[in-house]
Amino acid sequence: MSMKHKSSIITATLAGTLLFGTSAAQAEAEFTMKIGHVAAVTQPLFDCAEVMKAHVEKYSSGRIEVEHYPAGQLGNFRQNIEQIQLETLEVTLTSGGGISNVFPPIQAFDIPYLFNGDRIIEKVMEDSELNARLRADVLKASDNVRLLGMTGGPGWRDFFSKKPVRTAADLEGIKMRTIESPVAMELSRALGMNPTPVAWPELYTSLATGVVEGTKNSLGDVVDTNLHDFVKYAVEDHHTNTIVFWWIGDKFLQSLPEDLQNVVLDGYHALANTCNGLPGALNVKKYQKFVEAGGVVHIPTPEEKATFLPGQKPVLDWYVENHGTEYLDLVKAAIARAEAAVEAERAAVAGR
Repeated sequence: MSMKHKSSIITATLAGTLLFGTSAAQAEAEFTMKIGHVAAVTQPLFDCAEVMKAHVEKYSSGRIEVEHYPAGQLGNFRQNIEQIQLETLEVTLTSGGGISNVFPPIQAFDIPYLFNGDRIIEKVMEDSELNARLRADVLKASDNVRLLGMTGGPGWRDFFSKKPVRTAADLEGIKMRTIESPVAMELSRALGMNPTPVAWPELYTSLATGVVEGTKNSLGDVVDTNLHDFVKYAVEDHHTNTIVFWWIGDKFLQSLPEDLQNVVLDGYHALANTCNGLPGALNVKKYQKFVEAGGVVHIPTPEEKATFLPGQKPVLDWYVENHGTEYLDLVKAAIARAEAAVEAERAAVAGR
């Protein structure tokens, strides 16, 4: 028998063994956990979900089979949340605006120019008091959507345009893509833009065809999905940060025995560790890629940054009029705790 023929037999045997092994593992699975979201496979959020998938499958010893559906395969933010409510999806992610139809007060997190730096946001996302209150309120409002937690995502949202931009006046009149969130739309409108909601999977085509002329996203989002094919100019006004909210079906979680609940929750913890570190490290190369492709990132002077700040008040007024001050006060209290904690940490390290 030739070596080539032996190799073919070995390959076929291995393939059969792997197929049988896969089928056996699937047959032994007691539960199926589907993770569905809008993030593209090129984005760090995809890798975060893969970390959770790997952890859950490994430490459940195959008792939980995890299916991962990225890139909007199962729909947009709203559709994914509806699927969790209907118990056809177990885990998803959204922005604050992405679940605002279920729990509108969550839009307090998206009020522009509220957070002062990455360290403050990190503390707020980990704030146990804020997490507990949000978890209880969203679960009550949705019947089945339980907050796993908040993580970092692509980073700060900035304005991207097809034309040079240094101040808010440079963006007046342009069709600016926003998510379907009144907070995001109010900010763009307050600064003289024409806010145009476009679903994330449709944004590349919408920029290509002129449906929109700009977008308010993070640099990572833009580069990961090649939006810089069309938007070459950015201004780092840092109006909001892309806090990512991770959700799980409560009925699914409660259906698991305690040991498997712990596996899933620890899998989320592994996901969170990845999400809170990976994007920042990757953004260095993404910035380089944006610039090498002809992109221009403008860092505004204090005077130029001031031209954007008037966009906050109309959003605050809209928010308070429609949702009161309760959640705004909760977020502000968490920010105050975060600022105090960060200052104490700085003082301890510096010996002040």
